[in-house]
Amino acid sequence: MTDSSLAPALKPAFPKLFAGTLAAVFSGLAILTALWGMIQLIGYLSSYWVIFSAVFWIVGAALAALASWLVHNAEAGFSARLRRQIAHHLIRLPTTTLSKQGDQSLKRLVSDDIATLHHMVAHLPSEIAIFAVIPLVSIVLLIALVGPMALWVLLPGAIASLYYLIIVPHVSKRDGAARMQVMLDIIGSADDYARGIRDNRIYGQQSGALTAYTQSAQNFTQNMVSWVSKVATLAAVATALLQAVATFAIAYLVAYQYDSMTLAATLFFSLAIVTPSLRLGHGLDYVAAGRAAATRLSAFLKEPVISSGNLQQIEGDVTLEIVNASFVIENQKVLDRLSYSFPKNSITAITGPSGVGKTTLLRALAGLAVLQEGVVQLAKTDILQLHEKLRHEKVLFIPQGGDVLPTTVRENLSLSAVNANDAQLEQALLKAQLKVDLNADATLLSGGEKQRIGIARAFLSSAPIILLDEPTSALDQTNATKIILELSDLAKNQNKTIVMVTHDLALAAHADSRLVLNGPTDSGKSL
Repeated sequence: MTDSSLAPALKPAFPKLFAGTLAAVFSGLAILTALWGMIQLIGYLSSYWVIFSAVFWIVGAALAALASWLVHNAEAGFSARLRRQIAHHLIRLPTTTLSKQGDQSLKRLVSDDIATLHHMVAHLPSEIAIFAVIPLVSIVLLIALVGPMALWVLLPGAIASLYYLIIVPHVSKRDGAARMQVMLDIIGSADDYARGIRDNRIYGQQSGALTAYTQSAQNFTQNMVSWVSKVATLAAVATALLQAVATFAIAYLVAYQYDSMTLAATLFFSLAIVTPSLRLGHGLDYVAAGRAAATRLSAFLKEPVISSGNLQQIEGDVTLEIVNASFVIENQKVLDRLSYSFPKNSITAITGPSGVGKTTLLRALAGLAVLQEGVVQLAKTDILQLHEKLRHEKVLFIPQGGDVLPTTVRENLSLSAVNANDAQLEQALLKAQLKVDLNADATLLSGGEKQRIGIARAFLSSAPIILLDEPTSALDQTNATKIILELSDLAKNQNKTIVMVTHDLALAAHADSRLVLNGPTDSGKSL
C-alpha cells in the first residue's frame, strides 16, 4: 500500500488513519475495562461497579464511533485523490497502451479495485484492535489471574485459526482456478443454449448445445462435491472449536478451583482468541483482495505516459510536420523514417491499405502516440515540448467511430466551443449535414449521426490543426462528399490545416493533397 505510485494519494490520509487506529484501540480497551467492572460486580455487589462499567461502555462506544468517522473520512479523501490520479494518468497514456488494457480491465481499475481498497483502508484500523491489541491484553489478564495454565483455554481458537489461515488459503490456491473455470463453463454453456437457441434450431444444433450444457452441469456438480469433501470435515471441526462451549469447558477445567470472580474472568477473557477467529472465515479476505487491487493499480500507474513540456506558447505560423518518424507495434514496424510537411489552408488525405500505420500516424500527429524515432513539429517545435494545454488548443483530434458523451447534443458540441450560442451550434450541425434538436440525447442517435456530431466539433473548434480518422465511414457518398467540401471551405477560409485518414479513394480525390502509405519500408509519397 505504501508503494511509491500510490503514496501521493495515501500519505495525506495517514494522520487520520493513525488517529482512527488509536481511537479503535482505546475503544477496545475501554470495553475490556467495562467487562472487568462487571467481573468486579460479581464479587462486590455495588452500584459503583455498575456505573463504572456503564461509563466505560459509553466511552468505548464513543471512541468506536470516532474511530469509524476518522478512518472513513480519511479513506474518502484517499479514494477521491486516487481516482483523480488514475484519471490524470489515464488521459496521458499512449493509445497503444490503452488498447492493451481493455474496457473491462479499466473499469475494474477505476471502480472495483478502488472500492476494494476502500474496504481495506477503512476497516483495517478496527481489525488491528480486534486481532492484536484486545487479544494480547486479554491473554495478559488471564495469565495474571490464573497463571500459565490459562493458556490452555486458547487452544480451540488457535487450532481453528490454523485452519482458516493455512488450510483454507492452500486449498483455495490449489483448486480456485479450476473451480472458476467450471463456473465459467456452465455459464457459457447456459448462455449458448438459452440465448442462442433460435440459431441452434435453425442449424439443427440444439441437441449439441444441450449436450454441452448437460456436460458442464455434471462437471460443476462433481467439482463442487469434490471440493466440499476436501474441506467439509475440517471446516466442521473448526466451527465446533469456535463455539463458546468448547472454550468454556477448558476454562472451567483450568479455573474451577478459584473464587467466583477469577472463574468469571477466566470464562469471559478466554474468548480472546475465539472471537477474532470467528472473523477469519471471511473477515480478512479483504486484506488479500486489497493487496491484489493495490498491485494492479500500482502497475497501471507505473505505465509510461506521454511526456508534456513547459512551453506555454509558440511563435509564428502553426505549421505541421513529421520528420524521420518510425513507429513499432508489437515488434512490427508500421512507420519507417516517414517525413512529410502538411500544407496549410488545405485538406490532406492519408490513404493506404489496412495495417500500414495511417491511424498510428494521425495519433502521433496529435501527440497521443510516442514515436520510437523522429519528431512531430508544430511551428518547428517538437510537439512533446509543448504544455499539454497548449497542445490541445492547437490540435483537435477526432477519432474514428461515433463515441459521444451520455448527455445532450448541445453539451457534446460544447466540448469544442464552450461559449458558442445555439445558433452557432446549429450552424455547425448543418455543415456536418445533420439536423437534430440540441436537447436530444446524443446516445440515442444512430451511428452516422453520432459520427457527424464529432465532425460538427471541427467547425466549432479554434484549433488551427484538425485531425480526423475516417470521418465519413458511416455515411453515404452524398453526405460524405458534402462534408468534405464544407471542410475544404473551412480550411481555406479560416486558415486551417486539416488531415484526415480515409479508405475512400473517391473521397480522397476531393482533398487538396494526399499522403499514400504503402508499408513500413516506404516513407510515404505525396500525390
